[in-house]
Amino acid sequence: MNSSLFQDRRATGLLNRVREDVTHLRDDIGSLLTHTTKQTLPNGARELADQARHQLAAGGAYAASRLRDFRGQPNRQSAGWIGGAVVAGLLAYGVFALCRSACQAKRVANSGEYELDDEVTE
Repeated sequence: MNSSLFQDRRATGLLNRVREDVTHLRDDIGSLLTHTTKQTLPNGARELADQARHQLAAGGAYAASRLRDFRGQPNRQSAGWIGGAVVAGLLAYGVFALCRSACQAKRVANSGEYELDDEVTE
């Protein structure tokens, strides 16, 4: 700044100090941005990636241990469903067989003769 504009030495000295401070501040901000972009952000990204990797590994280990636990003991709920399905199937087959034999008995009673299932031999 041109000191001839100001006749006051004190004001000129203060303006020079402010100019130097602004220059130092500008240099410090440039250094901070350079350091942040070249070191801090990549290091933070590496740390974040390492944490994510460790969390994924821990999750995988937990899932594997749970699967091992399931293999060790039979799944009772699945066994219950399978057993229930077998019982329901047997009951359905029993009802079907009873209805079929009742229908055949009615046919025999109505026709007055005995039938051989569905085969006729000559």
